[in-house]
Parts: sequence; structure tokens; C-alpha cells
Amino acid sequence: MSVPLKILVPVKRVIDYAIKPRVNATHTAIETANVKHSLNPFDELSLEAAVRLREASLPGPKKSPHPTPSVTDILALSAGPAKCTDVLRTAMAMGADRAIHVEIDPKTSSGKDKEGGAEGESQELEPLGVAKLLAQV
Repeated sequence: MSVPLKILVPVKRVIDYAIKPRVNATHTAIETANVKHSLNPFDELSLEAAVRLREASLPGPKKSPHPTPSVTDILALSAGPAKCTDVLRTAMAMGADRAIHVEIDPKTSSGKDKEGGAEGESQELEPLGVAKLLAQV
């Protein structure tokens, strides 16, 4: 008998891989307005692997003699602006059981960011902040 397994798949909204990124007029960042965004392709692969693992744990004819853990829950997690919900919908359509969106409002951040941007501009999540967020889930 195997122990039930819950899988957490962090997903990120990025510029679509088929779109050629354009640099803005000041040559300081990538132009993101009116550009198609989608699920990060590497996150998509992680989600597919989680779904395959769950399908391998279902009862039926086994192809492998090794026991596989029984996956009870696949959770997709994204942190970012409200536009990230489309990425979570895609994850749910691919086979995730649940989705959590931690909304980060770029307008609530104040002060200058690391790149010297203007006050009130969007600030990205820091790796330590993401690690703390994942630990809370």
C-alpha cells in the first residue's frame, strides 16, 4: 500500500514562446502591453508529469513492476496580477484538481524597484518571497 501523494505545481504567466519579444522605446525592458501571454512551457511539462504520475497510480494493468505512489491531489499555484487566472484555467484544463491564485497588485507597491523604475511601477516577486509563499501552502 502506498502513501497518498499531493503534488504542488507552481505555474507562471509568461510571454508566449511563439511571440518574438520587442524592446521598449527606452531600451530598458521588454514590451508587454498587447502581447499574448501563456503558461510557461516548463511549468506545462511539470503539470503533464504530475498528471501522468496520477494516471500511473490508477488501478488497472500495470506496465511497471515498481509500485507507484497514489496521487490524490494536483494543485496549481500562481502569484501575480489578476491576469494570471487564465494560466490557472489552462492548468485546470490540463488535469489539475485545484488552483490557488495569490493576487499581487502592482499598484500597491511603492518606492523604487531594483532597476531604478519610477514610483508605483510593478515590482516582481523576489525568490525569497516566492519560497515563503510556497512554504505556506
